[in-house]
Amino acid sequence: MLASALLLMPVIRAPSARAGQPDAPDAGWVSVRKAPYLAKGDGRSDDTAPIQAALDAVGAAGGGVVYLPAGSYLVRTHLSVPAETSLVGIGKAPTLYREKAPGSTLLAVEGAGQADATAFITLQGPNSTLQGLKVFYPNQVIADAPVAYPWTVRGGAGDGAALIDVLLVNPYQAVDLATMGGSRHYIRGLYGQPLLKGIWVDRCTDIGRIHDVHFWPFWSQDKKVIDFTEAHATSFIFQRADWEVVENVFSWGYHVGMELSASKDGATNGQMSEVDFDGVDIGILADATQQPGVSISNLAIANDGRGKTRTAIWGRSSEQGASQVRTLNGVEVTEPTSVILFVRGGSFWGELDRVVKWENAGLVSVSDSRLVPWELHGPMVEILDGQANIHDNSLLIYPDVVKGAGPGTAIVIGPKVRDAVVHDNQLNGNRIENAAGERASVSGNRP
Repeated sequence: MLASALLLMPVIRAPSARAGQPDAPDAGWVSVRKAPYLAKGDGRSDDTAPIQAALDAVGAAGGGVVYLPAGSYLVRTHLSVPAETSLVGIGKAPTLYREKAPGSTLLAVEGAGQADATAFITLQGPNSTLQGLKVFYPNQVIADAPVAYPWTVRGGAGDGAALIDVLLVNPYQAVDLATMGGSRHYIRGLYGQPLLKGIWVDRCTDIGRIHDVHFWPFWSQDKKVIDFTEAHATSFIFQRADWEVVENVFSWGYHVGMELSASKDGATNGQMSEVDFDGVDIGILADATQQPGVSISNLAIANDGRGKTRTAIWGRSSEQGASQVRTLNGVEVTEPTSVILFVRGGSFWGELDRVVKWENAGLVSVSDSRLVPWELHGPMVEILDGQANIHDNSLLIYPDVVKGAGPGTAIVIGPKVRDAVVHDNQLNGNRIENAAGERASVSGNRP
C-alpha cells in the first residue's frame, strides 16, 4: 500500500539557477541583456534594436515576457509590443525616477516637436502589456511651453492593452487608447506627470478598466511647468467608451480634471468611484455622454486659486440637435448628444466660483454631497438648462477662511430649465432662487 502511494506522489526537483528564466523565446521568457540581444542599459548606447528584436522573437513564438533588468535603456526611435507579449521591468509598484537608481527605465528621445508622430510604445495587442517599468524624456525642458512629443503609449488595433505598475515621468502626452481603439483596456498603478494630456479613451466598445492612477509633479514643480499644465492640460479624456469603469484616480494642477465629450464614434457611459481632482481649474468638463450616463461616487474637487474658470462641474451647452449613433441589440439607435451625469457623495471646496454650472440640455444629479467654497462669486449651483436633481446636500461657506464671507445664493434655477427637483438640502443661511416657476419642485430644504 505504501509503495502504491509513493508512486502517486509528484516528483519534486530542486530548481536550477535559471529556473523560470530561460533564454529561448519559445520558452516564453527572455532578458534583453542576454545573448543574442545584449542590450547595454547604460543610458548611452542605442538599445532600440536589441529590445525590439527580443519583442519580435517572443511575439513570433506565440507570446511571453521580455524582461528589462535594472538600467537606463536609450531608445532612439520607438518600440512595438506584439500580441500576447509583455515588456516587464523590475518594479512591483509605481516608484519615483532617480538617475542613480533608475529601476527599469526607457529613455525616450524621438519626435521632439512632433505631437502627432509615431508613439514611443505601441501595444499592438491583443493582450500586449507594459509592467514594472518607467519612461523618461531626458531632453524635455523647463520652459514656458514644454517640447511637444508624440504619445508615450498607444494601444494598437488589438484589444486588451494593459499598463500595470508603470511610471511615465514627464510625458507630453501619456496614454492614447483612442486613435486605434482600446476595447477591454486595463490600467492599474499608473503614475506620472503628463504635461498636456493624460489618458485618452475612445472607440472602446467593450468595458475598459482604469484603477489607481496618480498624476502629480513627479518630474518638476517649477512654476513654468505648473503654469503650463494649469492653463492647457487635461488629465482624463473620455469619448466613445461603453461602460468604462474608473476607480481611485487623482490628478493635481490641471486645467481640466476630466473631459466627457463626443468624437465621431460617440461618447461614454460608465461607473466611477474615488475620483479626486485637486488644484484644478475645471474639475469635470461635460459636453456629451451616452444616455445611460456617467455615475460618479465619492468625488472630491478642490481649487486653491488656480485658473480663471474655477468650476467643479461644468455642463457646457451642447450643439442644438447634435446626436450620436450607437448599435443596441443589433439595431442602430440615434440618441442626443447631451450629458447625463450623476454625482453622489461629493466633496467640493476651495476658491470655486461655481460648484456646478449647468448649461447642457441633459441631466445633472448631485446628492449626499458637501459644498463648502471659501467665498461666493455667484451661486454655488447654477442650473440654466436641461434637467436637475439636487437633494440631500449641505451647502455652506467654509468658515473663517475669507474674512467677511457670508451666506449668499446656494442654488439658482434659470428660466430655461426644463425640469428641476431640489429638495431636503441644508442651506446654512444660503438661499434658493427659482426662475423656472412650476417646472421646478423646491421643497423640504432647511434654511
